[in-house]
Amino acid sequence: MSETFLKRITLIVEDVRRSIAFYRDVVGMSLYYDQPMTVGGKIIPAGVPGAKVHLGIMEGNHKDVAKIGLLQWLDPPLDKPAAPYRTKMGIGDIVIVAETPDLKGLYERLKKSPDCRIHCHPHDWFVPTPDGKGKIEMTTLSFYDPDGFFVEVNHKRNMPNVDKLAVRRTTLIVRDIAISLDFYRRIMGMEVWYDQTMTVGGQVLPAGEPGAKVRVVILKGADPVVGMLGLMTYLDPPLTVPPLPKRPLQIRGTIFVAGARDVREVHSRMPDEHVHICSPPIDDSAPGADGATIKMTTMSFFDPDGYFFELNTRQVVK
Repeated sequence: MSETFLKRITLIVEDVRRSIAFYRDVVGMSLYYDQPMTVGGKIIPAGVPGAKVHLGIMEGNHKDVAKIGLLQWLDPPLDKPAAPYRTKMGIGDIVIVAETPDLKGLYERLKKSPDCRIHCHPHDWFVPTPDGKGKIEMTTLSFYDPDGFFVEVNHKRNMPNVDKLAVRRTTLIVRDIAISLDFYRRIMGMEVWYDQTMTVGGQVLPAGEPGAKVRVVILKGADPVVGMLGLMTYLDPPLTVPPLPKRPLQIRGTIFVAGARDVREVHSRMPDEHVHICSPPIDDSAPGADGATIKMTTMSFFDPDGYFFELNTRQVVK
């Protein structure tokens, strides 16, 4: 069983109320958490110490994992992006991959929403099964959310579907998949669920060239179906490798919030190369959804591709 699991991907947004309304009323998720709080500046490299923020957490079909967090800095606010969000993706970008039982209904709501941009209208295609011997036939649409985060939603045509929208995984477009895979297997203790090479047509994902060959590796955590982490690299032709992203985090940045059986054990395996530790393990606390105080041991770091992670081991709830 995996040592760590992905609880949620938190998106740093410009307007948390707008984003909550979009993911609830358009995408079809439920509001699980909705709280203001103060951040001390120890864990997350964004804003100033003592800043007031507001966190909303959206829930799909799982009570513990595969959530989407929406985080806004209120006082003082983060600087608004100077340029509109990019519509061509590459290394360092993420893809939130979800599954829905009602793609038609979602498509109709997206077309009516002023807060998104549809990239791929419903499109039939397929990907290899995990064993490489069969096909998963899907209808897929993809879109940019109000802040420019990219979301792909699938409905399987030849297999059973979920009964409620589920966030299957977040896929990272990486520089060197061998380095990333070694990090998430050996250091983070995750298990490989899927590892296939395929050709992508270019309709669903706005990255690379049509007909490019890619390798996709999916690692599983506590749940074998949702809340997974994907690694994707373009093999032929490869993507241009940009410099690592600048710190601190800003609006349109992401925070991967993960749980671990023992944060200190994971920390002891962290290599000096390929990883930047932002905060070593410290004892911390945060308000729970029910108002209780959650005590935990927390560390934070940037992975080999500059994706930011907050890793927690929960202690007690009073």
